[in-house]
Amino acid sequence: MTRVSRAAAVLAISALALSGCQTTGNNQTSGALLGGLAAAAAGSQFGSGEGRLVAVVIGALAGAVAGGMIGQQLDEADRLKAEDAARQAANAGDTGPVRWKSEKNQEVYGWSEPVSPAKVEDGDLCKNVKSVYYLNGQEQAETKRFCLQDGRWVEA
Repeated sequence: MTRVSRAAAVLAISALALSGCQTTGNNQTSGALLGGLAAAAAGSQFGSGEGRLVAVVIGALAGAVAGGMIGQQLDEADRLKAEDAARQAANAGDTGPVRWKSEKNQEVYGWSEPVSPAKVEDGDLCKNVKSVYYLNGQEQAETKRFCLQDGRWVEA
């Protein structure tokens, strides 16, 4: 990767990270930041040189948009329920989906379940958990990585 490419990658990721400093709705901002960073990391696994840079930037932008949309549409209580369902699904193993539902809005609900077997990644035992959200009739999904720490599966 050339100096210019590295500088562009650092600039793109820094801009995304600094977007977390905005005060335009905590759920949307944190969702965009986390989604962008996760997708940028995934994009870094493809290609080499200039192609890898393009994959990182595209992944960061796509993840930021998707993560921001989910965070924008869930209120704090619903976001906590969704996160708890993902954590329970990671810790429960293969017992089927862990479902949750909004107490305020009948059209906001979802479920989480593991979608990959546990395997060693970068020295940690990890697995992926898919969360599906139904927000006012629209289905949205995201996959989070959980790793085993002190006998519990925690979001990585």
